[in-house]
Amino acid sequence: MEAQLSTAAHSPAKHYNEMNRDNVLKGLKFNFATSIFAAIIAIAAFETGYLTKGALTPFVDEEALYYIEVCAIMLTIAIIPFALKSFSRAMSKGAELDKTEYLKLYNKKSMQRMFLLFIALVVNIFIYYGIEYDGAMYCAILSFGALLYSYPTGKVLDGYMNANETK
Repeated sequence: MEAQLSTAAHSPAKHYNEMNRDNVLKGLKFNFATSIFAAIIAIAAFETGYLTKGALTPFVDEEALYYIEVCAIMLTIAIIPFALKSFSRAMSKGAELDKTEYLKLYNKKSMQRMFLLFIALVVNIFIYYGIEYDGAMYCAILSFGALLYSYPTGKVLDGYMNANETK
């Protein structure tokens, strides 16, 4: 009888954590898809002529163009490693947390990582089309690849949760 009560007492909590896990994944996947969709909308706006390609070039002198180009490269070089490493570091530092708190940390840090990579992607898209600097498109491609790397899956989340349990 006690075994049945014990199992019944733990069952709803486990179900709640699984439901919470699924909600976290759904939310992260929605934000991921929204980020990709927003980038595609920005590209489509320029490619269809809704926004003018090279619209900023006549208003910016050569020296300012150079600084914008350097900023595009430096932004990408700074944000991609920072976003990926800060996520990894936070997950390893959160090893002492219980499952629910660790799941909250995973959600928060995943959102931060996606947001940073999205910012790098969109800024480079607008620099590419705004001043027609080809290097910004390469930086946008790198940012897009890093964003794809951060796609949230149950397998990845379970891997982090299992690693957290073993510590």
